[in-house]
Amino acid sequence: MPAAAGQPPPAVTQAVLESIATRAGEIALGYFRRVAPERKSDRSLVTQADRDVEAYIAAALVEAWPGVGIVGEEGTVHEGRGESRFVIDPIDGTSGFVAGLPTWCVCIGLVHAGEAYAGVVYLPCSGERYSAVAGAAWWNGSPLPVLNDADPVGDPFVVAHSWAHRRHPLDRLGKLRSLGSAAYHTMLVARGAARAALLGRVRVWDLAGAGAVLAAVGGRFELLDGGALTIAELLDGQRATGDVVAGSPAALADLRARLAG
Repeated sequence: MPAAAGQPPPAVTQAVLESIATRAGEIALGYFRRVAPERKSDRSLVTQADRDVEAYIAAALVEAWPGVGIVGEEGTVHEGRGESRFVIDPIDGTSGFVAGLPTWCVCIGLVHAGEAYAGVVYLPCSGERYSAVAGAAWWNGSPLPVLNDADPVGDPFVVAHSWAHRRHPLDRLGKLRSLGSAAYHTMLVARGAARAALLGRVRVWDLAGAGAVLAAVGGRFELLDGGALTIAELLDGQRATGDVVAGSPAALADLRARLAG
């Protein structure tokens, strides 16, 4: 049910978001390296862990914020009241999860008035937690600073999705890494380790939680071809109309210039 314009977002807190994500991660770890994958209609992988984690998160969100709408990758839909929607990606990086790799993560985002307002990205294997609420972001409990292109962290690299080599001249980008999770790739950008990210034609559950953290540090999602990306337009579960990139405005301009040669 749509709400009147200007309705305030739910009173989301960092502590509750992180608590839900942490418990969800514990559930997922109970299946890690001991679960059989299945194929969905779009040929992507899914496991019982994805379903059970999403069911837990949806129930926990309803308990914490009754009446708020929910959209989940594995089919959860609660219409809710108002213009806010929680978006769940129970395991971002299911292929890596199935392969026994440690870079998968639990993602919860709150989209309010069409924008990523709050979110958490939690990597159970490493214990990393990224979260954001109302323009403030944290990494493992410490505030994340605004991105500083002039003072990168360590030796910056670009992160790219696993099919990027089929569509882009990646040899022009310098150091590359592909870790199997769009949300984690975005978090590496948000904390300054990665210069930019090529995410591919992702869906809203890849973007909502991570997008809140990215926006809080001065980064953003855009389409590689320069078109605008509106998260609200993806709440129906469709893929983005083109390749999505993540970074600061300066980093995205540099990425485009390099790929254009």
